Amino acid sequence: MNHLPNSLKSIIAVAPVPMAITDIHMRYLAVSEKWISFYSLENKELIGKSHYEIFPEITDRWKTIHNACLQGVDQQCDEDKFERADGEVMWLKWEVRHWLAEDGAIGGMMMYSEDVTGKRTVVVNEKRFQLFMDELPGLCWITDSNDILKFANKCFFDTLHLTKDVIGKSNEEIFGLDIARDGQLNNMDVLEFGHNKVFHQTVRDEHGHPQYYKTYKFPFPDAGSEGDMVGAIAFNITKRKQLEEELYQSEAQFKQAFEHSLIGMALISPEGQWKRVNKSLCQILGYSEEEMKQLSIQDITHPDDLANSIDVLNDLALARIGEKKLEKRYIHKNGDPIWVVIAATMLYDSSGHPLHYVSQIEDITKRKEIENDLVLSEKKYRTIFENVQDVFYQTDQEGLVREISPSIEQHSGYHRKEIIGKPVSNFYYYPQDRERIIENLRINGSVIDFEVRLKTKNEELRYASVNARLIVENGAITGTEGSMRDVTTRKFHENALKALNTELTASNEQKNKLLSIIGHDLRNPISGSLQLLDLTLADFESSSADDVHSYLSMMKRELSNANNLLEDLLTWAKLQFNAVSFNPVEIKDLSNLIGKCIQTISPMAVKKNIEIVQSVKGEFLLHADTAMLETIIRNLLSNAVKFTNAGGMVTVKAVGDDKGVKFCIKDTGQGIPKDKLTELFYKNSNYTTYGTSGEKGTGLGLSLCYDFVLKHHGQLWVESDEGIGTTFYFTIPE
Repeated sequence: MNHLPNSLKSIIAVAPVPMAITDIHMRYLAVSEKWISFYSLENKELIGKSHYEIFPEITDRWKTIHNACLQGVDQQCDEDKFERADGEVMWLKWEVRHWLAEDGAIGGMMMYSEDVTGKRTVVVNEKRFQLFMDELPGLCWITDSNDILKFANKCFFDTLHLTKDVIGKSNEEIFGLDIARDGQLNNMDVLEFGHNKVFHQTVRDEHGHPQYYKTYKFPFPDAGSEGDMVGAIAFNITKRKQLEEELYQSEAQFKQAFEHSLIGMALISPEGQWKRVNKSLCQILGYSEEEMKQLSIQDITHPDDLANSIDVLNDLALARIGEKKLEKRYIHKNGDPIWVVIAATMLYDSSGHPLHYVSQIEDITKRKEIENDLVLSEKKYRTIFENVQDVFYQTDQEGLVREISPSIEQHSGYHRKEIIGKPVSNFYYYPQDRERIIENLRINGSVIDFEVRLKTKNEELRYASVNARLIVENGAITGTEGSMRDVTTRKFHENALKALNTELTASNEQKNKLLSIIGHDLRNPISGSLQLLDLTLADFESSSADDVHSYLSMMKRELSNANNLLEDLLTWAKLQFNAVSFNPVEIKDLSNLIGKCIQTISPMAVKKNIEIVQSVKGEFLLHADTAMLETIIRNLLSNAVKFTNAGGMVTVKAVGDDKGVKFCIKDTGQGIPKDKLTELFYKNSNYTTYGTSGEKGTGLGLSLCYDFVLKHHGQLWVESDEGIGTTFYFTIPE
């Protein structure tokens, strides 16, 4: 244990404040007599005892403070709440500081405390005084002996249209020479005689109309450092100016103000008995003045408010509070509850004993009924808001969600708490939808049935129809509000209907195309063959064998064309109605397959003296539908021969790599006009023209090729130069 010199202990013992010194183990080394008396420790041995042994009720907070101090961190507090062991609450000013031993190490701690409960009460009372003065329905101010304004209440500033900047200025600066002179004479008179005086003053309002005030002035002689002071309270008595001056200086003046107040007023005994009531209060409660004086507050207070009312009366009587404003219910003489708001304070005699309560009582029953209606309306609104299927929302100017109805959860999976406070842009599937709706709101101020695409908590796409408007307050846009309706199902139905219409349109076009081919391209060769047959039969006996052979050859050519057309037509029709099966197999000998296709087209090529050259580079495996692949090559070869002049050349190539096989059918024909290239693979075009020897096509061949290549997930394209030739390419991927 560290030791202190006896001289230091003696000095500490007579210190004028509660003080104690401990070692690093919190054992007392010295204490002041004030410490012993302050904490009622007269009969306890302290020196050598632990501070925590003397005060076992001490909290962890204090232990933390002490430990920090012993680590070198000193602390202090000007006002701290402290509850003694007997339950008494005190307000302390305290300080803890470490002290150093001879070796320079921390030897312990010095503790100092001071009871500042009284000082704090003064501050609280000053605040109450300010609040009370601000609630007074009259002007209140204080000036010093030099006529400088030191204090004024709210009514003073509001009535005279002054600001608080006038505090510290002279009356002459504030009101002018004439008014200041009269005020100064009054103040001197009050200070000279040392008692209250009443004065009458006239002040013109902002419209120039005279306003009459009755002013009560009272002295504050030698108010400490402020010197002599004069307090004043003034009431506007303009409306009662016709009364005699003597009436205003008597009880009659108070009675007039009391009786004719527009709100209920009463003087109530400390026991709660009605001592004096005005007419307004009698009208509020339905009793006469005589009946009221036979009753107490307890007699007419609603049972549910009685306990609280008694507590308030006791607090006022015991000066726990200076004034109170509360809402409560009285029982009207007819038995109906009456809601009132009461401003009450207690007046005391010169000995500090309570005289009576002064109460101002205002009937607020109608206001309460309106409030109840508003609560009911809010409840109804909230019920609708929380149960409606559409989603209602509000956003602020920055686009943050301020409110949204709970129905959002069933549409998006988000709970409303997950959305409120978040940017609304977080919930758009496509940002451009947000930009579009903002632009429309900016231009029109509102949108109706505006379709946007939102995303759910699971990132799913949802369609919504939005009705929204800008919120404008005081000419400024503060946000948006509106409602959203989930139209995803409707949108899917619309899309399905559009798809059906598209399919129906395509089906009608296919039907018209089929009928056109049957009616024109198929009918012509059959009709021509029938005419040749009639001609042959009619002239059979007179016709030579060469004529018959010529007729039959022509018939064979026409019927062959019709047969080819019919084959293409049937294949095309099956494809349109998804009747063609797709059966890819492994094709090992691609050269042989191309050779078969060339052999089929050879008669056409021989007739026009056109050479067909085959080129298959490398050996590779190919997976494809054999029939479809042959149809693609055969049709492209047929077209190449058809549009190549006699003596020309057609080349068929196939090149393989790790991605698949690329086919190339190139001719030296007349080429295709550039403006027609884009129409070749357009299903609704049906573009066709005559070959170099007058061959007629159906326009179905390229359509079949295009569809069959797509079946293999490949590509088909063309390059052509007029007068030079055309090259068709297509790929069959792995």
